[in-house]
Amino acid sequence: MLLVRTSSRDVTKALGRSAVAVVCGLMLASCTTGEPEAEVDHPCEVVASSQEWELLREILRTDAFVTEIHNRTGRLAEKLENELSGAGTAKETLPVYSCAYIPGTQKRGDRAMFGFGWIPRASKDEESSSSKGVPYEANDAFGETSDTHTKLYVQCDMPGERGEASKSAWLYADGSYVSNIGRTDIDQTARDRQTAFTYLMARRVTEALGCENMPLEKPPVVKPVPSPSP
Repeated sequence: MLLVRTSSRDVTKALGRSAVAVVCGLMLASCTTGEPEAEVDHPCEVVASSQEWELLREILRTDAFVTEIHNRTGRLAEKLENELSGAGTAKETLPVYSCAYIPGTQKRGDRAMFGFGWIPRASKDEESSSSKGVPYEANDAFGETSDTHTKLYVQCDMPGERGEASKSAWLYADGSYVSNIGRTDIDQTARDRQTAFTYLMARRVTEALGCENMPLEKPPVVKPVPSPSP
């Protein structure tokens, strides 16, 4: 697991020769290390002024945070592909974690963490609702968001030999917003923000998997779904 500290005030942080990476202060346009710039090989990078950056700043209430990289892009895709080839269409798989974003204060274990897996389309689990969760739609994704948790489901048409199995399963994205525990000011705007950020993190995974239908290609348009009348 790699740790990357990100801040508008930080300039660089070396992460060791075995996994060379340089993180420049996000308020700078660029940086030079004297070596060719290495291509980012993990799904966790948040670039200054991007939509992800703006959402994450609001979610964590800081522009200084540490990124935990749990799986590099190739390894994440490999694990999800293997799960789909195995029991992915028989039962919900355990999440494969990509990233966690931790405020610089690190109070109470605050973080936003993301995991991904598969669930059978015939399962009713995605229809279950927690007492505090709000059903959401985000373009072609659907799911639920509460004060501390977002779970989205999306169709991912896998290429090749995994194509048939992918037709029987939803890819799910699980966003855990521990940083919101204990807060009493989470409103629809905050839940919209969480849903949009989870969507954007899931997009990186659908791209890594090569989903042929490109389900999350469009910018996120999130909206709560009205509950049916009793």
